[in-house]
Formats: sequence, C-alpha cells, structure tokens
Amino acid sequence: MYSQKRGFYCDKGRGRIVITDNFNLRSKAYWKKMGWGLLLGFIGGISALIFVILMNLGQSFFVPHITQNWTPFSGPWWIVLLMTGVGFIIGLIHRYTPAREMDVFGSFDKGYLDPKPMPSSVLASLLSVIGGFSLGPEVSTGMLAGGLSSWISKKRNLDPDISKTNYLSSVSGAWSGLFTSPLAMLLILLETKHRQSVLYYGTLLIAGLAAVIGFSIFYSAQGFNYSSLLGLLSPPEYHLELWHLGASIVLGIVAVPIALLFVVFTKIFDRLVKPLDTKPVIRSTVGGLLLGLLVFALPVILGLGTTSMYLVTQQAAEIGAVLLLIFAIAKMAALTGALRFGFIGGPIFPLLFTGSCMGALIHLIFPVVPLGLALGCMIVAVPAAVVPIPLALAAIGIIIIGVSPQDALPVIISALVAFSTTRGFILKGEEVESL
Repeated sequence: MYSQKRGFYCDKGRGRIVITDNFNLRSKAYWKKMGWGLLLGFIGGISALIFVILMNLGQSFFVPHITQNWTPFSGPWWIVLLMTGVGFIIGLIHRYTPAREMDVFGSFDKGYLDPKPMPSSVLASLLSVIGGFSLGPEVSTGMLAGGLSSWISKKRNLDPDISKTNYLSSVSGAWSGLFTSPLAMLLILLETKHRQSVLYYGTLLIAGLAAVIGFSIFYSAQGFNYSSLLGLLSPPEYHLELWHLGASIVLGIVAVPIALLFVVFTKIFDRLVKPLDTKPVIRSTVGGLLLGLLVFALPVILGLGTTSMYLVTQQAAEIGAVLLLIFAIAKMAALTGALRFGFIGGPIFPLLFTGSCMGALIHLIFPVVPLGLALGCMIVAVPAAVVPIPLALAAIGIIIIGVSPQDALPVIISALVAFSTTRGFILKGEEVESL
C-alpha cells in the first residue's frame, strides 16, 4: 500500500512501513530531485544535439552522397583508404586510453556510468560514425549523457537516489531528441531492467519531463521538424483489415532469421578477431580495411543506413529481390564486424535499414501485402529480435513510416512476436545475455 500524501508504502514481505519521498509531490526532497532531473535532462539533450551536429558535419565532409547509389561496386576507391585510416586512429585510441563500448542499457538499473572512459569512448564513437561504419549514435549519445550525469552527481556529492534519477533523466533527454519521441523513451525506461514498484512512477514522471525537454531541444534546433536522422518514408496509406493482424504475426516470425544473423556473424568475427584483441591498432586497422572494401562493393550500406532507407524502398523494383536480400545481409555483417573490430556505436539504426530492405523485399514478392504494412512490421521486428525494447522500437518505427494510429497495431504485434520468438524459443540464456 502506498500513500502519496504521507509518502510511505507498506512492505508486506517484511511487515514494515517504509517512509519515502520517491513520489511525494508535497515533499521538498522530491522537488529537489525533480529540479536536478530536469537540469540533467537539459544537459543530456544539449550534449546529444552537439554530438549529432558534429556527426552530420563530419559525414557531410568525408562521406557525402555515397549512399545515393545502390549499384554494386560503384563506391569510390578512397572510401577504403578513409575507413582504414579511421580504423588506425580508433586502434590508437584503444591502445592509449580506456575507451570501450559502455553498456548504457545495462546501466539503467544502477543509474551510473563510469565517467572516466567516457571522453575517449565518445571520441572513438564519433570517429566511427563519421568514418562511415555501420553504427548508430544511440550508444554514443547515451554514453555522453550518462557519463556527464554520473560525473556531475559525483562532483556534487548527491545521494544515490538523486544520482540514479539524474542518470535516467539525462539519457532520456538525449534519446527522446535523437528518436524524436518522448513516448519511446518512456517505453524504454519501462522495458529495461527496473524495480517493479508504484514508486518508480515518481522517477518516470521526472524522466518523462526530461524527455520532453530533450525532444524540444532537437525539435526547435531542426526548424520544428522531426529529427533528420529519421527520414520519414511515407509509403502509400493502407486501411487496416483483419488479415493484416495475421500477416503481422508472420512478418514478425520472418524477421527472426534475419536478426539471428547478428548472433551468427558475431560468433564468426569473434573467432577471426580474437587473436588480434591484444593488438588493438592492428585489429581496428584491419577491420577498417575489410569494412571499407565491403562499402566499396556495396556503397548503399555505408553509415547509419537511415539515408539509404528511402532509396531502397522507393527503388525496390529496380533493385530487385536478390540485391535487397544481399543489402540486408551485408548490413548485418558490417554492423557486427564494426562492433567486433573495436569501433563504437549502437545497433538500432543499422537494423532499421535491414528491416526496410526486408519490408521492401516482401512487398516486391507479395504485392498483396501493403508496402506500409510490410515496411512498418519489418523495420521494427528486425531490431526487436535483437534489442530488448520491442514497444519502444514500435513507437520509433511508427514515426519513421508515418503510420496512422489506427493502422499501428500490426507494427506493435510484429515487434512483440519477433522479440518473444527470439528470446523464448530460439536463443539460449547465454546468447540472450550477450545481445
């Protein structure tokens, strides 16, 4: 039992009443926590915006317009040199700094991210995405916002409860702007590990308001438009019919084998790269060379993949089913290879591209399946089978596709089916933990 007025709840398991200010809106302690949370949400949103601006500037200078050509073996030769050089620099960063891929999702429960390796890790991540590797900025901005919040909380000697809320609020501010959706951020907070308690809604209120601040920063900075990272595909509208619900279940299942390539390629690269783990400069340089050659062969897989999504969906008939499947598989190889060779970034954005290829492929083979339905379901189902936030991914996918609320149910179903199939029937416990 919980009393908001008095700020207590009854711990039935231990037979005691615990006094708390976690969700007491009349408590000065709660408003202090909210003040800190909103401030860190603002800082998280600003830091993420700066990262995205630097990323866009770097990409526009080093890798402009390459992904607009889907023809195989049409990439410029210098992209191989660029990615090899970036790999060499990333290797040096690993050799002389504590840079590493930090677990932003896994840190939600404890609300802390070690700030010491954050600067070098964010630098390596920025160079990775600028250099054209198949990685997204979600891990990068999460590390930046989370590391800043942990550093500020530590410097101010804030108590653990406020520090944890600061962490969640800072990442919420960063990611709600990045994904253009405060709702998606709230779903992430609910889907990641946390204590199941009504008191958590006090934290959600603060983090939700911080998410709105982060969204407002990105929304206003981009001329009151949705984030440029999420280019709206806007396929032809379809009107929901009963058989679409059954089709969404099938599409969710079809996404699983494609998503499992993430596990397969990870194991393959683990075996290939393991001898080089003690030689980070050689490891990342070789990785840059190999992935550069892959981009030279298939320039459409360069970078995040979001700028290529419109291309593969609008020109699917010209590209053909075989090439669409090759693009999807190659993107998975580029993603897992980048992560294993020491480059730093997130998987969500490249997986969205893979899903768009598969959605366009399904509509091309089965025209009876509406393009909006195929794209919506596959764009969220493929990442949902890998990243354990299916509802949040569904919310992000609905924004990308521009699906109307009444047609959004199949998208949600496909995400839940892909997630539950992979986690419940396909992967073993240790494989699930490794994702």
